Amino acid sequence: MKIMCGFGVGINVLLDIINKKIILMHKLKHCSILYVEDDPITQENISSYLKRQCKTLYLASNGKEGYDSFVKNTPDIVITDIQMPKLNGLEMAKKIRKISIKTQIIITSAYSQEEYLLKDINLHLIQYIIKPLSIIKIKEALLSCESYLEEKPKDKVYLSKDLVYNTQEKELSKINQIISLSKKERALLELFIKNHPSSLSYESIENDVYDSCSSKNAIKLLIKSLREKTSKNIISNVSGFGYKIHLDKNE
Repeated sequence: MKIMCGFGVGINVLLDIINKKIILMHKLKHCSILYVEDDPITQENISSYLKRQCKTLYLASNGKEGYDSFVKNTPDIVITDIQMPKLNGLEMAKKIRKISIKTQIIITSAYSQEEYLLKDINLHLIQYIIKPLSIIKIKEALLSCESYLEEKPKDKVYLSKDLVYNTQEKELSKINQIISLSKKERALLELFIKNHPSSLSYESIENDVYDSCSSKNAIKLLIKSLREKTSKNIISNVSGFGYKIHLDKNE
């Protein structure tokens, strides 16, 4: 009898694991992935699988293309090789981390030397995959994005005790009074919230908020306008880089 009970518990645990993986793979269908790989055969083989697993797949053949694509498209997950022309995968990952701390980064490489692994520690990588790549390895790496995929977006984001942004209604309010925002002010505020606690570069603001090329002066005026409608202390300057938003400490 005890054996049967143990067997039943084991089956239940196995079913829970399988069910959890099914749910996570379903959530991937709503995510965007950037895949950066300079080998055309590897890129073609892996991308054919990734296309079926996510909402949108972006491809790049070197680190520079990858970074430019990231700034333009802000994907949820980045899968990148290390050794690539123009800009290697680690340097690209460092640049991405300056823009976003939440983006999931998966590194693939033919190298397993400790010197590479040590460099990755401060990049908050989800997984380091040693080549040759396989669908199983990629799938397991994607499932490692579990905490990110399970994170539920907040309906309300508190910029301060009295200042609240409703992400569903796209409304900013202070003590229940609606504060009118322009299209660009709203886009900028949502970009800050999405990337918090990371800083925003001038480049990322220009690419995500403006439909065409803009100047630093135009961005400064937009920042000034948003500060006036929120608080001077909520958005701070990051010298030589851009800006950072400071949400309520309980966020």
